[in-house]
Amino acid sequence: MESDIKLFERGVVQVEGKELFLQTHDIKLDNAGRRTGSGHRRALVHDHQDGLTINYNGDYPGGVTIKGTIKVDAIEMPTIRRYFGHSSLIATIGELKQQIDSLQERVETLSRS
Repeated sequence: MESDIKLFERGVVQVEGKELFLQTHDIKLDNAGRRTGSGHRRALVHDHQDGLTINYNGDYPGGVTIKGTIKVDAIEMPTIRRYFGHSSLIATIGELKQQIDSLQERVETLSRS
């Protein structure tokens, strides 16, 4: 497949090819007409842990919206590790359900007393 960069009317740029290889650590996406506040607009960052970060440092105050189906191999939530000793969302939900069931039994026992 050949590569090509086409410039169209109204500021449209079309890039064609098999791959788009960028040697950079930040991809910034910005539009002054849709912006609130000021500062960086880092959409994608090759971060210091060799990971890909979306909305680096919360640069987009409106957050990140994903529409449609989301497919992931794993979800890790490091912040819940402090409370449950692990970062698995499924394990956390299971533990919370057990705690709720236990509290429900206690409440029922107390209400019978």
